[in-house]
Amino acid sequence: MKQKILSIGILLLALGAIRQSRIQAQATERLSLQERVLVTSKIYRIVSTFFPHLSQEKFDAQYADYLSQILRSDDRHEFDLSSMAFIASLHDGHSWFYDEWLEKNYGQPVGFVAYPIDGKWVVVRSLLDTVRPGDVITRIDNNAIEDFYAANRKYVSASSDRDSGVSFFDTPPIFPERFTLTLGDGRQVTIDRAHDKKRPAEPEETEGRWLTPGAVAYIRVRSFHGIETQAQALQCFRDFHSAKAIILDVRANPGLGEPTFLQVALMTKPYKSWTISSSMEGGVLLRNYDLAYPEQSEISTTDAVVTPRAPVYSGRLLLLIDRACTCACEDFVMPLKVAKRATLVGEATAGTFSFTNFNRFENGMLLNIASIRHTFPDGSQFEGIGISPDVEMHATAEDLKQGRDVVLSKAVELASTQ
Repeated sequence: MKQKILSIGILLLALGAIRQSRIQAQATERLSLQERVLVTSKIYRIVSTFFPHLSQEKFDAQYADYLSQILRSDDRHEFDLSSMAFIASLHDGHSWFYDEWLEKNYGQPVGFVAYPIDGKWVVVRSLLDTVRPGDVITRIDNNAIEDFYAANRKYVSASSDRDSGVSFFDTPPIFPERFTLTLGDGRQVTIDRAHDKKRPAEPEETEGRWLTPGAVAYIRVRSFHGIETQAQALQCFRDFHSAKAIILDVRANPGLGEPTFLQVALMTKPYKSWTISSSMEGGVLLRNYDLAYPEQSEISTTDAVVTPRAPVYSGRLLLLIDRACTCACEDFVMPLKVAKRATLVGEATAGTFSFTNFNRFENGMLLNIASIRHTFPDGSQFEGIGISPDVEMHATAEDLKQGRDVVLSKAVELASTQ
């Protein structure tokens, strides 16, 4: 009997070893020297040509370090991580390197989002039953969370340290496939990215409801992806046209689309658009007419004014924002702030928005590079700073644990008293 059990154990170990070897084989791929050099040279050319306000001397030094790294190994995983770190060194949330192979083999999501709040790493949203909003993360495996973040922050494309914190747990390849979280209450939770059962993510549909019937309404727009989300929001504004105040919630809205349709419908008077600037190395004008060639040319536009149509709602508007409102969400928020059309409640937005130059390589790698730098209409800096609220308010770890939405409560208080 013991021999039979031993035989079964050996068989299971063998099958486990075979399975592990298959996983390792799947997650290992070699890149020839020619392919590595070709991709890196394309990356250098694209960044040098399109990235706005590039410090070429600093970039060249970083490229030399990057080149020395990718020449040492033909491992695709190592190449991808080096490329992610190289592009992340630009400190721009819209400039990133991506590889479909890396996503397939190392891109399983961790299942939750956490970022620093009041000096602690706090779970903000979760699709796992074992990790809940409000949980404080103290360790990942044997590393303090602060040390783990410091060691891996270099791979995260972000426009500021705060933006990097928000994006950190949304960058799966930097995490082990299986790891243990130690939480502030002493619990230890094993995260198995490939096998954890995750709840479905919230749908993108826009929602609307009365908070105080006939007086205060609430509309949440989770994304600007597709025209449907804005059409739904506009219908909500029509349904609540008699409201004394409407609270519009765009917290955690990642953009993903063009928000102009809804934006114009809410503005009540002409407003200025962004001041934008771009850089281009070389080009016919520089080659033929500029003694500074091959330096970069700078082009700026500052006089764009948008004249809205008849607004769908002209009453009092309160706008809920946070650090996860990014990209097109910030494009939507900016004129509402600058033209004082809405009272902004919450946290400063992410501070990262750019038109980009997108490139797909034949081997499945992708490179997205910011090509336009946005500043506020008065020329003040936006990138890395964001759009500040008029009334600053954020949830604490205890608020999240108890399910209290203190930002919404503050907006309701403002809507009811002013």
